[in-house]
Amino acid sequence: MTQRPLVFVHGWGFDSNFWQPVAECLPDFARVFVEFGFHGGVVNQPKMPGAVVIAHSMGFAWALANIPRPWAGAIAVNGFARFTRAPDFVSGVAPRMVERMLSRFQSEPDKVTADFLRRCGLADPVVTDLETKPLGDALEWLSNCDQRGALGRLDCPLLALAGTSDAIVSEPMSRESFAGHPLILAQGSGHLLPLSNPEWVAGQIRDFVNGLQ
Repeated sequence: MTQRPLVFVHGWGFDSNFWQPVAECLPDFARVFVEFGFHGGVVNQPKMPGAVVIAHSMGFAWALANIPRPWAGAIAVNGFARFTRAPDFVSGVAPRMVERMLSRFQSEPDKVTADFLRRCGLADPVVTDLETKPLGDALEWLSNCDQRGALGRLDCPLLALAGTSDAIVSEPMSRESFAGHPLILAQGSGHLLPLSNPEWVAGQIRDFVNGLQ
């Protein structure tokens, strides 16, 4: 049987190279990578209905908003449909934290991005090549995005992967975001599962895709 193509979407502050450790474990799949150009790469936002969408962090909410249906399946990795807290989403991130990032980003984009990437788990983030316009636009979008309606209308199998020690998307946030959907937790792991646990993530992808009808 011909394997369905995999569309990989990275999150805020990263680029498409983020997915290479996972992609290298899946050489027998057709792999397509979304690129937002945060680090100067050529922007690539393919629209591929019928693919399996695999998205990290903000990339999952973006995919819900921008990649046309139908999808064959979806895997959210450290993902969410809404980021900030609301009366009906109590585990979200406090809006003032994102507002503070937005305010500081205007004058210190390198520092704000580096601080965020360190919180994600990168010890020595590279921010000398940042493209501040797409980064700033994406951060603004993240502060207001709410794709829970789109998630509720998703008519394909969905799997969520998360870490129990994620400093960005807490375990309660993952559980609330994907209530009613399969959620697999990597014990002790953080926000960068594709970098810290690439073989595990790739194995979850392979098992998920092989289980699709």
